[in-house]
Amino acid sequence: MKWMMSVVGIVAVGSGVLATPAAAQDRLIQEARDNVSGATLRVYSTLTGPRLELQTPALLLRKQVMKDRVVTTITGRTDSLLIELAPSSVSVAANRVKVVASHTDAVGLERARQLIAESSLAARAADLIAHIGFGAHSAIQPLLLTTRAFLLAARHDDSGAREVSEYMKTLKARQPVVPVAFGQRTPSDCWKAYSDEILNAYTDYVDCVNHLHWYDPFGETGCAVVYEVRIVGAFTWYAGCVSLGGIIGK
Repeated sequence: MKWMMSVVGIVAVGSGVLATPAAAQDRLIQEARDNVSGATLRVYSTLTGPRLELQTPALLLRKQVMKDRVVTTITGRTDSLLIELAPSSVSVAANRVKVVASHTDAVGLERARQLIAESSLAARAADLIAHIGFGAHSAIQPLLLTTRAFLLAARHDDSGAREVSEYMKTLKARQPVVPVAFGQRTPSDCWKAYSDEILNAYTDYVDCVNHLHWYDPFGETGCAVVYEVRIVGAFTWYAGCVSLGGIIGK
């Protein structure tokens, strides 16, 4: 079941009306409005891990890292899609249909992929990310691109994967990989350490799947989860390194 090599990113979507209120322990790190798409992006620190939310009047895309799992909930006004990737299993729920499959369950994994592929919410989320205008130099860009790539991969569309690959090439050309300690606090040092970690995570991910093409995101979820947790964790660190300034748009 290797129709493409997965780039992870998982996003959760839900309308403003249906969105679950943030828990009292959640702390808003930064909020910014994208002038191109009109979407608002929020970054939270929670007790279980960082959470990203991308909201329009019709959609709220939410990505939550919970230790070794990445949970995406996509909710519209009348329908929903939830994707949970864990090191040894995948769970996808669309409205009243739910599929839970281990990595060795080829039939279950295919059903999970189909639920995402057939979801109009997943398509709308991928399209929204394509129109975000924060820019290639924004610290949030790699997280958004990996999310879009994952959602497209479920439809056997590797264009998102190519976008991630091109972004990484551009990032590497623009920022040579040289060890920089995460303890340094100048804005340039913060960006350098962050981009190095993103590149290293991506390289390790490609080595993990050990294939020249984008892998099935369900068959190799273990690699995908490790990659996702690393890049979201690096983004959260970067937010603190630059004292929360300019972490969304750069």
